Amino acid sequence: MKRTPEKKGAAISVAEFLKLKQPKGDLILDVEGQPVSLTSLERVYWPDEKITKFELLRYYLEISSHIMPFLKDRPAILQRWPRGINAPMFFQQDLESAPAFIKTARLTNKEGRELDYAVYTTTASLLHFVNLGTIEQHPWHSTIAKLDNPDWIAIDLDPKKAPWENVLQVALTGKEVCDEIGLKAFPKTSGSSGIHIYLPLKPTNEYESVAEFSRLLASEIARRVPRIATVERTIAKRKSDQVYVDWMQNARGKSLAAVFTARAKPKATVSMPLTWKQIEQGVKISDFTV
Repeated sequence: MKRTPEKKGAAISVAEFLKLKQPKGDLILDVEGQPVSLTSLERVYWPDEKITKFELLRYYLEISSHIMPFLKDRPAILQRWPRGINAPMFFQQDLESAPAFIKTARLTNKEGRELDYAVYTTTASLLHFVNLGTIEQHPWHSTIAKLDNPDWIAIDLDPKKAPWENVLQVALTGKEVCDEIGLKAFPKTSGSSGIHIYLPLKPTNEYESVAEFSRLLASEIARRVPRIATVERTIAKRKSDQVYVDWMQNARGKSLAAVFTARAKPKATVSMPLTWKQIEQGVKISDFTV
């Protein structure tokens, strides 16, 4: 991987950056002693909401202490929208170039290709990825210290055409199942259309066994409320009221949108951690935006 030189020049502090209204062009930001080059700050990322790249960077800077514990030391699957959410997006798993402060991990994919994955390490690394157009943050389920051992299970409740009330009910059924088997479950909005349920794990099991447990868990959730939930992958075979209880993201190299991440969706929604009380009270995805 090629190391690119860092841009030279005077850097402004985080406090100074946060006081700016809407700067144009480029600047260098000092993040905990690390200069980070930020470019095209006036570029509009959400045209309908008129939200700019600067405002997205400011959002991530303001919530960095909340999001970084869920990103730190994890490989990143970069989904890049360099021209905003209405322009083409592309995935980047193989980092071809980066400044010296960006850590990478050389990993082998299913096809046997070696890829240099970007790794989240610091707020500076996060802002660098966001500056590349990575609106959403998609970390692995494991850290580079234990790449083959995920430290959480993620269940994605995907409604497709099912009503939101059904998503909430399936989520509460998921909590019921987890409570019965003694597992602590944490919900969040996906920021898109559904709810994610996370179960923290000790990183002692390999992906294959974690995925099998996830399948059993999802199947039990769907079994309890078959009218409104299913583990059927084929959309055509699902009923319109059924929420898809997706366990299949629990595989090596897969990811879900991180907690607190912005989403490249209308209204600039955010994947927000919830309490189960909020689920009971009928929380909506649109309640949380950048």
